[in-house]
Amino acid sequence: MFNGITARGTDSAKVIEVIETKAMKGTGVQTDPVRIVTQYWSLDGKLLAECDPSALIIQSDIIQDEKDLFEQMKHRHISID
Repeated sequence: MFNGITARGTDSAKVIEVIETKAMKGTGVQTDPVRIVTQYWSLDGKLLAECDPSALIIQSDIIQDEKDLFEQMKHRHISID
């Protein structure tokens, strides 16, 4: 559960054709590390999705920051209801 939202399962699934590309990205500095980015494209050239490992790290940091905030609030007896 995250922010009161829970997954309820899959409503639909099907196999479709897409183009998967992998490319090296980044300048090698801490704020822009070198990584392999995976992209998924439709057959007519529309970008459908991108998986960027640095974005996952940022998301992980946000989640940790939120957990830290809740812990601080709990210790200070601040209600989040």
